[in-house]
Amino acid sequence: MTVPSRTPSPARRIVDAAREVIAENGIPGVSMDQVAKQAHVSRSTLYRIFPNRDQLIARVVAIEIRTLRRKLDKAIVGFTPQQTLVEVFVLSIDQAASNLAVSKVLAAEPEYFLRIPRGVWDLLIQGIVIRLRNSGAEQDYAELCSVTDLMLRVTGSLLSNPPTGLDVNDTAALRAYGEKYISRLLV
Repeated sequence: MTVPSRTPSPARRIVDAAREVIAENGIPGVSMDQVAKQAHVSRSTLYRIFPNRDQLIARVVAIEIRTLRRKLDKAIVGFTPQQTLVEVFVLSIDQAASNLAVSKVLAAEPEYFLRIPRGVWDLLIQGIVIRLRNSGAEQDYAELCSVTDLMLRVTGSLLSNPPTGLDVNDTAALRAYGEKYISRLLV
């Protein structure tokens, strides 16, 4: 018995197409016309679902954040706050390095991640802070947000300009780096 395949919704096709266009051209090279063509939807359908380019890109980023959170939730069971922060660091780099769209943006325009819409950035930080709290972190919320923000900025910096001697594709080396430097951000 074969299971009938389901056609993705127009919104999903648009987001997937946007990810492909970003991987190919970077963020500046993303045009709504390209995305509509790649997604096989009309311009009016695209603009009905995503009224502007920034909202579309923010949706792509939000999906990447949810993917990271799901992976993190599976990995941090029973971890201390320091171990959780290190795992966030390692998984963030791993996901970014393995994602063509993110890799393209980091290579061509690393400063983009400093301009992620505040709401999307806050969503990422809040998700990590919740996981730190669940692992036993006792710092106040504002301090955990600051620690998380700093860790994410270090992550972005390492991805866009890796230091000599640190292979961002070597999970064991990243974990050792995280244990030596990133875990110290939490008291």
